[in-house]
Amino acid sequence: MVTMGRTHLVFLMIGLFGCHVISADPQVTLPGTSTTLSGIYIQYNESGYLNVSVIIEAFLGIPFAEPPVGELRFKNPVKMGDLGTSYPADADKSVCPQAGSGKSEDCLYLSVHTSSERPSNAPVMIWIHGGGFTGGSGSSSSYDPYPYFGLTADYVVVHINYRLGILGFLTTGDAASPGNYGMYDQVMALEWVQENIAAFGGDPSRITIMGESAGAASVGLHLLSPLSKDLFHQSIMQSGNALCPWAVDTNIDRQIGFTMEIADRVNCTTTDNQALVECLKNVEINELLAAQAALVGKYLHVELLFVPVVDGAFLPDVPLELIKRREFKSVPTLLGTNREEGTLIALRAYPLYIGSRNPPTTTLQEFRDFLPDYLYEYTPLVASAVEQWYIDWKLADDPEADQFEAFVNLQTDQVFACSTEAMARALEESGAPVFRYEMTHDPSTLIVPGWLGAGHGEDLQFVFARGLSSTGGGQTHQEKYMSVQFVRYWSNFVTSGDPNLPLSTGEYPSWPRYTLPDQDYKILSLTMKNDRAMRMDSCAFWLNYVPSLYELDESDPDDLYQDWSQEYEQWRDVHMTEWNEAFDQYKEGDDCGQP
Repeated sequence: MVTMGRTHLVFLMIGLFGCHVISADPQVTLPGTSTTLSGIYIQYNESGYLNVSVIIEAFLGIPFAEPPVGELRFKNPVKMGDLGTSYPADADKSVCPQAGSGKSEDCLYLSVHTSSERPSNAPVMIWIHGGGFTGGSGSSSSYDPYPYFGLTADYVVVHINYRLGILGFLTTGDAASPGNYGMYDQVMALEWVQENIAAFGGDPSRITIMGESAGAASVGLHLLSPLSKDLFHQSIMQSGNALCPWAVDTNIDRQIGFTMEIADRVNCTTTDNQALVECLKNVEINELLAAQAALVGKYLHVELLFVPVVDGAFLPDVPLELIKRREFKSVPTLLGTNREEGTLIALRAYPLYIGSRNPPTTTLQEFRDFLPDYLYEYTPLVASAVEQWYIDWKLADDPEADQFEAFVNLQTDQVFACSTEAMARALEESGAPVFRYEMTHDPSTLIVPGWLGAGHGEDLQFVFARGLSSTGGGQTHQEKYMSVQFVRYWSNFVTSGDPNLPLSTGEYPSWPRYTLPDQDYKILSLTMKNDRAMRMDSCAFWLNYVPSLYELDESDPDDLYQDWSQEYEQWRDVHMTEWNEAFDQYKEGDDCGQP
């Protein structure tokens, strides 16, 4: 029987850990303070696949910033003050306000899990949760790290919360509300880890920041931010990075427009931004969340509403420009995507099919009609090129033929996979060790039952080995065995910067390093095979060809004609003249016509 849970333990351990008493409350004194945290012990037993019985120390609900309420709403976080001589870190606290849960704004907490006996100078993994910058929490049981302690005794795992939605990212585009509060929360949490993690057995010089979706985009932004550069040493980005088109809104006017719509809905309309923000500070949280939900419904076709922006401080410039100038932290990185990431976007296009066992059908006309709303930078020229590239032209003569797969592939490439290729290339060219993957396994149990396949977020059930929990997660025997290998790869990377060491990869092929021109990557599946040049035909389209189309769209038609005219004259008056002269000399030569 597999058992797992959070519980206080008082018992005499004989044999497995030697002969000594485990107290009911593990304790840590925070450096430079008189505060002692009292945590809990967690017993983790897994006899089917890991064959372990381990004790984990958990310190839950640790505040790293003052509650961002009242005058601190819509402001950067303030470092937490004195917690007193003792603080009970024995339970998770509130998740940050979001639709359906988390109504307390007092939510800036983190948790620390560490081995027992407590290690020394152990590698540290900081998990940043996803949820589109509007949902999720670090304390979700979906991210319980227990299997990692089953593989290695020396480990420290930190989970963090950060402000979400309008509370985390509302901006007026000026000093009244610059935005990015959720990102500053993350920076403060990383600073807390640097200052305190040694007391839990962690090494502050061996920190890997890790996240999925918006959490992975956050990791990518920390690679770019001057405020984060000294706070971590490796990165893992799952299904997201700073170059994803949804990770940062480079159109600040659009974000300001969302702010003004929120203000209108809660009767805070004013032409003075400072007065507007002061008004919003006094709006009850449920009313703000209701206004946010109304906007989400109105802009359902928009990927995300409240997201990070270029503020000149946390994020000095547009991510692509920072990447081009190599103004980013070059660190060992593991990153990748899932094969059917685009089904997430299809759920937005077809909300009535949520929970359906069968996918929708997309006709050619529907595919065309979707493009204005589902291309991030729509122009007729780009839309035409996208249609030419993705449509299955073997079916195009039938107006009722299904082009749904084309729509999914388009969204997988545009929204996730090709920005990941660009980030991998930039890191590799900077000299950083890079390990890339694509998860192709279609899980037997999905987040949303039905037709999503190896969709967005489905890697999490294997990265955190949910199938090894007491409920089993609905996974097959093969999937549980595969999830152990996921954990082994991830644990190895956090420990050494290489997914192949120090724990053996067993019967599976080693994970090759991503290099150019080879472009090797790991296929995360039941066989864990390797391949090369993942989706490079489509990524060449997005990374090389589409940008040139945007340049054409921005050009003056008269300039385009002039450029063409000049090139034609050059061809006619120079190149063809030179060719004719050379050909005439050839005809007059003695060897003309000779074999």
